[in-house]
Amino acid sequence: MAQNNFNDLEALEIAIQIENRGHTFYSKAAHLATSDGVREMLEKLAEQELDHASAFQKIYNELSQRKDSLDDTYLYDPEVSAYLKAMAESTIFPSDDYLNEFIDGLKDISDVLKIGIQAEKDSILFYAEMIINARYVEAKEAFRRLLKEEKKHLIDLQRSLDEYKSKPL
Repeated sequence: MAQNNFNDLEALEIAIQIENRGHTFYSKAAHLATSDGVREMLEKLAEQELDHASAFQKIYNELSQRKDSLDDTYLYDPEVSAYLKAMAESTIFPSDDYLNEFIDGLKDISDVLKIGIQAEKDSILFYAEMIINARYVEAKEAFRRLLKEEKKHLIDLQRSLDEYKSKPL
């Protein structure tokens, strides 16, 4: 990345990674579930994360075909870039390096849901910043759509946490 700045393509690439990590997290957690209802909920969340990654990939591919005809004026302010970089590296879903450690530490479905809730909150913050700072309409619209879906995920996860608080994984 030039000068640690993000452009829309880099932001989309980070979003793809976030969604793929979410897919992996929910998929692995679903394999641990002993209840059909819990397993189905986690599998559905995993599938939705994969759909999000696919949507971002499509927009990334479209924008990347046009990047050579664009100048560098769309690069973000360095302070915004530093914030986004820190957020992408330190929040959202655990990276592949730490995912197994997270999964091994899970005691029950409440743990899974709490991690999911925090990840969705972090995603909401990230996508809100991307809406503000994206230069291209396609990127802004994708982030808006995903922000709305992440808010739904947050509500669903919170409801599930309330329902499954005392049930075993």
